Amino acid sequence: MVKLERANEPEILIDNKAKWTSDLLTAVRDNGGYKKIPAKDKEKLITYYRHQAIKDSLFPSSENKCAFCECKPSEGGNIEVEHFEPKSIYPDKTFEWTNFLPCCRRCNGDKSDHDTVVEPILNPYDENPSNVFFYEDIQMKVQDCDLKSKGLKTIEVCGLNSLRLWKPRAALLINLRIFSSSIEDAIKIYSEAETDRKKNIRIKNIREAVDTIEMLIEPSEKYSHFCSVFLHTCASYQKAKKVISEHG
Repeated sequence: MVKLERANEPEILIDNKAKWTSDLLTAVRDNGGYKKIPAKDKEKLITYYRHQAIKDSLFPSSENKCAFCECKPSEGGNIEVEHFEPKSIYPDKTFEWTNFLPCCRRCNGDKSDHDTVVEPILNPYDENPSNVFFYEDIQMKVQDCDLKSKGLKTIEVCGLNSLRLWKPRAALLINLRIFSSSIEDAIKIYSEAETDRKKNIRIKNIREAVDTIEMLIEPSEKYSHFCSVFLHTCASYQKAKKVISEHG
């Protein structure tokens, strides 16, 4: 889970959300509640939030990843427009731009109608998950901070410590540990180089290895936060960065 920057509200929402909201709230009143609106009528009233123009503005803000688990759509189901405050409880927020998040089908289903007002969870547009979460091997943990209760509830509600996420984290962890071991060996070989030519060749290999592993922490990469946390605490990675810097 990474910090996201909310894009500008699309014109279609600015132009239409007042009417769409008014029509929906009228149906809520006339039927005695959101859940009592006939299914076909409800679908016609709420379908606008799925408009392509809204998706085109929303999804790039997360690099087309799920805002909660950071999976790519192919692994978590299609990416969808999620209502942070559930529309079934807060129908007046159905077309509010600041209530939308890009979300995979699995996280959307797990979150379901969880009331984020009564039991708050983290919204990555408004709070920085990097200040809240860390990992012990493949398990997401929460730091002792002001947002601890929100962090714990986010993990619980969105299933962020499920087998679905442990499996790809485990695969990444293996690769990251292989990198850590290999780069340690490369630094040792570099330190034993007897000539400038050998040092230049070996520093090039170290630099290429670091560049390759740093691709995993690019915002567009799935589970980039997991990889970033690992590298931040990886002694061999930090040592490699220092060697590269000192070599010039």
